[in-house]
Amino acid sequence: MSPIASLSVLEIIGVVSFALLGAHTAVQRRMDLFGITILAFTAACGGGVLRDVVMDRGIPVFFSNYQTVLIVMLSVAAVVAVPQLFRVQWLLIVLDAMGLSFFAVDAGIKAIYLHYNFMQFLFAAVITGIGGGILRDLLAQRVPVIFRHDIYALAAIVGCSFLWFARGMIGLGPAAYAALFIILAVRLVSVYFNINLPLVKIAEIRKGGR
Repeated sequence: MSPIASLSVLEIIGVVSFALLGAHTAVQRRMDLFGITILAFTAACGGGVLRDVVMDRGIPVFFSNYQTVLIVMLSVAAVVAVPQLFRVQWLLIVLDAMGLSFFAVDAGIKAIYLHYNFMQFLFAAVITGIGGGILRDLLAQRVPVIFRHDIYALAAIVGCSFLWFARGMIGLGPAAYAALFIILAVRLVSVYFNINLPLVKIAEIRKGGR
């Protein structure tokens, strides 16, 4: 599969994953059909919009891509029609990990084609992977997952760093597939074994100086 073909496939999988999660989150928050649709679009397209703004690509591609609109609407219909399917917690975790990995690697490949340096590449890739989830959680009045102790953005950083450094040795295509696997593996393994980033604990000051 050519890198250009992989780009479109990566983006479609990312859109489906985050659209399903966004719609499910809206159902959990007891939103109406309009709210469900808005949250699905925000989750699915938010990261890509942030990517296009950061990369200075003009009007974000999602605003002119009717294929994306169709995919998001079908995802909303699936969640509304079969809401019990999304009661399986691990399905939600896998969908989230897929959206993170596919969007991050897709943006990373685009950044490489635009000849970004490493810091620009890493910022564009990670913000694309986590952007939709942040906007989704903020609209749903939840603390975004990357601001908790979960290993989330770190998974994207590790995988995309591998993509950057390995592409010169094994080629862009194999490096991209390996980066996808690394991000998925880091995220899923950390959830399964409850591996989290350390929290900073501040001792409470009791009244009366005790």
